[in-house]
Amino acid sequence: MKKIIPIQTEVDSYKNNNFKLASKKKALIIILPYFVGKTDALGAKTRSFLSFPYGPLTIASYVNKKSKNNSDVEILDLNLTEAYETQDLLEIIKKRLSAIKIDVLGFSFMFDTSFPYLMSLSKGLKISYPTLPIIVGGAAATTGYEELLDLLDSVDAVCYGEGEQAMLDLLDFSEEIEFGGAAARVPWITKKNLKKPDTNYVESLDDVVDLDYSLVDTKKYSMKESFSPFAAYRYQKKEINQFFLVTSRGCPFKCTFCAEPSLHGAKMRFASVEKIISHVSYLKETYDINVLTLYDDQLLIDLPRAKNLFRELKRFNLRIEMPNGVTAVFIDQELAFLMKEAGVDTIPLAIESGSDYVLRNIIIKPLRLNKLPKIVGYLRKAKIFVIGYFVIGMPGEEDSHRKETYDLIKSVDLDWASFSIAAPVRGSELYKQAKLNGWLPPNYGLGSFEGN
Repeated sequence: MKKIIPIQTEVDSYKNNNFKLASKKKALIIILPYFVGKTDALGAKTRSFLSFPYGPLTIASYVNKKSKNNSDVEILDLNLTEAYETQDLLEIIKKRLSAIKIDVLGFSFMFDTSFPYLMSLSKGLKISYPTLPIIVGGAAATTGYEELLDLLDSVDAVCYGEGEQAMLDLLDFSEEIEFGGAAARVPWITKKNLKKPDTNYVESLDDVVDLDYSLVDTKKYSMKESFSPFAAYRYQKKEINQFFLVTSRGCPFKCTFCAEPSLHGAKMRFASVEKIISHVSYLKETYDINVLTLYDDQLLIDLPRAKNLFRELKRFNLRIEMPNGVTAVFIDQELAFLMKEAGVDTIPLAIESGSDYVLRNIIIKPLRLNKLPKIVGYLRKAKIFVIGYFVIGMPGEEDSHRKETYDLIKSVDLDWASFSIAAPVRGSELYKQAKLNGWLPPNYGLGSFEGN
């Protein structure tokens, strides 16, 4: 029987440049179903559209490019099938497993709505393939790892936070992938080691900008539901080639309703403008991209970088979306016009509340509302449609505060106001507060929250 080297020892050896590469391995990442039909899309947050599996794509692209022993990762997106029943989905996975030999099977668990599938599929696969390591990653896995491992004996390990370097190390430096008797390698969590590890962040985001889209069928994905009154492609018989980019990770702010810092940390990391433009050039030449969706949480926080980015994007004649919303205080007149020239026709401002008291004492957001009229004025001069994002129902918010929000919307003359009900997203301070105060129902667990 082969000697299994403790995983932590392998990592220490790797850091000391005294390591032995393991044999080549293959991983399969399965995208759990989250898609629902039109008649089931009852809530505003319910996902009724298909979007690129961006996280798994970054992991697969990173590993396939960086692996020193030529290990590789493939992707199977169950949302592209017509199947919804567990047995049918199991057969689809087994068919894929019969076609390729894999060493580790991973589930991408991003949304709570996918938990019933994770539970049934992982159990079914563990019965059929008892020695195959099953791992889980994604936002819902990171914030719910304790409950996930408590409920599912079929899952061997959970990746806490970012998965690119974690998967690379696992495939390159584990001769045998076994979590049961070994100390969990950062950032893997097991039943025997439930202590939250450090996250293995990707320091240089230039390494995760170039996605290998040959891993998926690009024609199957779209997000045409993204809002803009100027999205003429909705009404024209024009082929839309829409691609997505996350050019930065992290968030230094501490908004109590948000889980972002628990996923990517407080420290900001950026891809270089040069690398981004190189990738967009590739997308233009290869796929004729005409819609670029930037999914950063803090795209504008480095103002000189943001200006340079939009200045360079102008050449591609794109329509540019920023659906996560932007922090308004970073916008000046020059940036407003640069965004418009680059292809931004609509911009959502993450305002959250029209009450200074709520922003400072409840949400903990560093936004000063007295700056908003000037900022909205810059955007209007640039002829950009202005949306305000707001959160209502935060504990401690009163009717007078909501009246302030109403008055703000009218006074700064927003084109559109979008409201979300405050929700206890796992990983946020609001979730901790809700648990501490007993505001959650007894059965509120994985699979209960429909808005993340």
